[in-house]
Amino acid sequence: MTDIEIFKEKLHTLISKFEKDKHHYLSKGYLEAQLRIDFLNPFFEALGWDIENKAHKPPHDRDVIVELSPEATGRPDYNFRINGATKFFIEAKAPSVALDDVNHILQAKSYAWSTKEVYFVILADFEEFKLFDASLKPNPRYPNEGLIFDFKYTDYLKNIDKLYNLSKEEVEKGSLEKLLPRDVKSKRLRIPVDKAFLEDMTAWREELAKDIYKRNPPSPPFAKGGMGGLDVNLLNEVVQKLLDRIVFIRIAEDRKIRPDRELWEIVAQWREEGKRKSILNHLRDLFYEVNDDLNGDIFKPHACESIDVDSNLLADIIENLYFPKCRYRFDVIGVELLGSIYERYLGSTIRVTPQRIKVEEKPEVRKAGGVYYTQKYIVDYIVKNTVGKLIEGKTPKQIEKIKILDPACGSGSFLLGAFQYLLDYHLKYYREHPKEAQHLKSLPLLYYKQLPEDITLPLHEKAKILRNNIFGVDIDPQAVEITMMSLYLKALEGERGLLPKKQHLLPPL
Repeated sequence: MTDIEIFKEKLHTLISKFEKDKHHYLSKGYLEAQLRIDFLNPFFEALGWDIENKAHKPPHDRDVIVELSPEATGRPDYNFRINGATKFFIEAKAPSVALDDVNHILQAKSYAWSTKEVYFVILADFEEFKLFDASLKPNPRYPNEGLIFDFKYTDYLKNIDKLYNLSKEEVEKGSLEKLLPRDVKSKRLRIPVDKAFLEDMTAWREELAKDIYKRNPPSPPFAKGGMGGLDVNLLNEVVQKLLDRIVFIRIAEDRKIRPDRELWEIVAQWREEGKRKSILNHLRDLFYEVNDDLNGDIFKPHACESIDVDSNLLADIIENLYFPKCRYRFDVIGVELLGSIYERYLGSTIRVTPQRIKVEEKPEVRKAGGVYYTQKYIVDYIVKNTVGKLIEGKTPKQIEKIKILDPACGSGSFLLGAFQYLLDYHLKYYREHPKEAQHLKSLPLLYYKQLPEDITLPLHEKAKILRNNIFGVDIDPQAVEITMMSLYLKALEGERGLLPKKQHLLPPL
């Protein structure tokens, strides 16, 4: 029998099983977790995927990452990979749940779209199976936009060839990419997440600049004068600081290291109180709390905390960072992708004239024909051949003395690459020398597991590497701010569970 014939036979068995006790499987008492065990796991095992990691591959190299508690993490139930690169996600639902629910569709599509690298997502409960092109920006008005196919379980055998495109063997050959429509309309609808987020950030930046400039006469902290009494450099700084803090907190929320929906609750409380008190007053308290918990430099006392700003505008910005208005999944958008967004963000500035306030390209950027963002593969190559050769064969103790400086750091792409290389090197070293990793056990057990291959670097260790090894300078203070934000987010990457309170976990940079 051929592989596709074997799959067809196993699928026929699953269909018969579902049909026989259909009423039970469609009941509300039959839960998603059991569905995954009874139907989805064997379905994809029949397609050649090692769902249970029977090959005992390390976490970074597994064929399939299965989320045991997707409700808690917000991540899709399955992540299917080839050579460590994700090819598609699956969002599973119990058969009693309607897959046509717009929120379920948007939830699944938003996750894949936010990665920029994953073009496919499946929404399935075995009774029904939907495959979407997730490279299109999720649109609540047209939730089924990008639907490649939608089969009921009774249609599976008639469409066995299409389903077999999802086998590991066929995916390795590029079967999924061949399913993408290539018409002009589809290409026009493919707005990548970085472009969409940059457009939103630019719009919010301009709206905040206009409002803050209008509302703040020449009084402390704006005492330097300038157009209308408001110094344009400080205006740029205040606007960016507010946006950076809001985005940082949203990312921390989605990554489950800050309490869920903190910013949303501030807006809700402000509305419940009849909008009497400025939202910034509530935000200021949160900023102080985050500063106490994390330390770092982003939340240090700043002029942005004492300005007058329209609460309705802040509420609108915050609400546009949450579902259902928001399509971004901040737990998925990588720090490197954020860096590419901010690199282009730095190519523009707030300009004040007697007639208007506008965000526009910096003259030097306009002259150069736009911002050039250094691609990750270039960063990786340079870092490997500089930092890699410098630390090769050294112990973590020896590496502590090495200083890596970028004298014109921009948005921090090279420092971020160097930091990631150091993190990977330390992790590999400790996994190969588990006895030297014993000091990690003295840190909170949240960060340490027993098997050498499961050793993870605690935040304390990552912060030490950041403090000892990574240094950057730039003539543009906004660039320095963005570099710090990226490095802090990289240090927090992979942390699970709410971080302890008032521990000053991040180093000043």
